[in-house]
Amino acid sequence: MAGLTAARTLSQLGHPVTVLEARERVGGRIWTDEDGVDLGAHWIHGTDGNPLTELVEDLGIPYSYVGGDSAYTGGFDSLDLFGADNRAANHRTKSRTLELADDVLHELEQRAAIARKEQRPDISLGEALRQILADRQLSTEDEQAVRYHLNVILREDVGEDADKLSLKFWEDGYLVYGYGDSTLHQGYQSVVDAIAEGLDVRLGHVVTRIDSTAGTVRVTTDHGEFEADKVLVTLPLGVLKAGAVRFEPELPGTKRSAIARLGFGTLNKIALHYEEPFWPKDQYVFGYLCRDTDRYPTVVISMWKSHGKPILVMLLGASLGREAESWSEQEVCAYATTVVQDVFGADAPAPNHVSRTAWSTDPFALGSYTCIGVDASSKDIATLAEPLGDKVFFAGEGTNHYHWGCVHSAYESGLREAARISGNSEVYTPPSAGTSRRQNRNTDRMLRFVRMRMTHISQHELTERVACLRESVDPHGVRLFTALVDSELETLASMFDEIPYTAGDSLFREDDAAHGVFLVTSGEVEVDFGGIYERAVLGRGALLGHHDLFFNARTTSVTALSDDVVVFYLDHYRYQSFLYAFPDVMMLMMSDLVTRWEQLETALGSETLAKARRDTGAA
Repeated sequence: MAGLTAARTLSQLGHPVTVLEARERVGGRIWTDEDGVDLGAHWIHGTDGNPLTELVEDLGIPYSYVGGDSAYTGGFDSLDLFGADNRAANHRTKSRTLELADDVLHELEQRAAIARKEQRPDISLGEALRQILADRQLSTEDEQAVRYHLNVILREDVGEDADKLSLKFWEDGYLVYGYGDSTLHQGYQSVVDAIAEGLDVRLGHVVTRIDSTAGTVRVTTDHGEFEADKVLVTLPLGVLKAGAVRFEPELPGTKRSAIARLGFGTLNKIALHYEEPFWPKDQYVFGYLCRDTDRYPTVVISMWKSHGKPILVMLLGASLGREAESWSEQEVCAYATTVVQDVFGADAPAPNHVSRTAWSTDPFALGSYTCIGVDASSKDIATLAEPLGDKVFFAGEGTNHYHWGCVHSAYESGLREAARISGNSEVYTPPSAGTSRRQNRNTDRMLRFVRMRMTHISQHELTERVACLRESVDPHGVRLFTALVDSELETLASMFDEIPYTAGDSLFREDDAAHGVFLVTSGEVEVDFGGIYERAVLGRGALLGHHDLFFNARTTSVTALSDDVVVFYLDHYRYQSFLYAFPDVMMLMMSDLVTRWEQLETALGSETLAKARRDTGAA
């Protein structure tokens, strides 16, 4: 997609372009077979605002919206989840699996945020997850539920095992377009075929060497040599990792290091072809939690719903997907038939035939798409995209640091390099729309957490919490939440945990790392400002901790004065998710910060404060 897009764009600008393709077909990791199954790229991820959506509409290629958010194909709410009893789980059971996973993912993201802020050494997601699961001591059934969701998000979406992904940066900086996925009626092959039409594409030309030491660039293939003024390299990261193509001069050390650090995941598919559908025709995705989720696929996708074809498709990612490539045809058929019979009953017919992929052993791919390995970050993707002088350029999904691993990633990178090569900046505009995928997921988790809390809090208790929040005031006299409407206050109020204290207990000590928001609901506490202000005794409605989320904030000393102190507590990470969902509160926080800074300047004196800024290097 990257190479064809660049070639098409440059050709339209009047530049002669030759495309060298190792395969006997165009498309690379886009491959629609004769039955219409997309063996590689399958969905337009984030339909609204996605440049691919505009492209297929311009090309007149039909597509259908199926919903979902990339990880949960079709959306978790629309998925029929089958459990160990081989029956579809009811809404309550299904929701509970997500609540268990949300709790683990919440802590995982907290740890990642702390590691980024404090610049701690990176560790793998797997190591952090093992620590979290060990602390929780979940039952076997509950741990299976958590692992199911982790496998959906990591193994089947990112395409890699948690032990090979960075805790700090596995999705840091990743932007997504509008919610919901779409499928192409004629498969993704229709897109690359349309882009390739009219281009000079040399199929079956395996490149082995790119030499840019002379005036022109010399490209060696198994069908002879080619010379060009400029060369665009769109080799998959897996091929770059394997060193299958020799560069002369050798790639710079920074680029070689980036290639080594980045991960390259695998997502394989098993497709079962039938005479006619025997499953519910209106259901798009069936969730599979009947057996050990680490050994089996998480979803079975119906192509009847999306394409009108009696085909079921299973996704197997990461090490499970790579292992499946070594299975015999009989083993694959038996494995897949077991899954189908678990979901649809022992009477489910045998498929007419079974097709499958083997991307990790495909010599022209050696995997499926880029991911962020331990000690890597999206900065490595940006490094991979850097050209070598004005002769050798790089494109592909693994060179797009805005979002990698998708077809639109590759498409955008092709436009980017066409603009760079031609000098025509109008060809490509970096994404100006899109939101952080991590932020979206955190907001979704926060809203689910709120819905769950609402079912466990009585209306009377919720009313009391809202009243306390509405009248809350910080030690500087700032009323932060008075401007919130009732629905926003109810959302925030439901998120707090309740913690009792007795006289003499320390809520937090001077210079502790700030980690949450504290709201006193009963009793009295004493606040020691470390000599900057007079000590204060505060009661119901006192807002303490650091609700401004100031970077590396430290606390003052707060001690309970009576035995009836009850405090509502909300950790910073959940509070931050609330602020993303309700940005008006964030603007109020900024105003609050200015007020507190002015008060601090008055208390310390402007000369003292100016000296403090100079001493600390503060702006």
